Amino acid sequence: MKKNTAAEDKRNYGFEGVVFDAVSILITAIALLAIVFTFGFRMVGVNGSSMDNTLKTGDWLVVTPYFDEPQYGDIVISTKETAADGALVKRVIAVAGDVVDVHEDDSVYVNGIKLDETYALTQNTYGRGDRTYPLTVPEGCVMLMGDNRTVSWDSRYSNIGFIEKDFLLGKARLRLDADWDIYKNFTHNALKD
Repeated sequence: MKKNTAAEDKRNYGFEGVVFDAVSILITAIALLAIVFTFGFRMVGVNGSSMDNTLKTGDWLVVTPYFDEPQYGDIVISTKETAADGALVKRVIAVAGDVVDVHEDDSVYVNGIKLDETYALTQNTYGRGDRTYPLTVPEGCVMLMGDNRTVSWDSRYSNIGFIEKDFLLGKARLRLDADWDIYKNFTHNALKD
């Protein structure tokens, strides 16, 4: 029996072989994407004005899971079911054990220190929501607020409340705007001594 040469093997490969290779490549690519999006990062679209001017409708966020603790100023995605539709994209204002107070001049204080909230589009913090201040953030939770305080439904409302860390999908690391410009430094640590 004569052994086929490499050229003869290619000619005998046929349509079924091409289809098999294409399907194999497609399945491998889908499996790799599933692993990357499950354990590496996710893309989350922004819809709404609660984070104006930091984030706008149509922006996309590259979100990575938390490997450390949430920090002041982090922009996070919460998957906790609330009265709001879908996931919440908000800023961490306080973490477990922090005491949050809102004054009549719309200033937000965490542990007696006034937050430097230059990122906030509108202050309008005082009198919004149905919670009484000061509040202490429970263990295992964070307090979230949107940058556009006038329209943001966030932890100031009891139907949203504090967010357990288990419901944080992750931290926004990159922002892609509608023109596909990439921004890395769009978070802000508002807690200053």
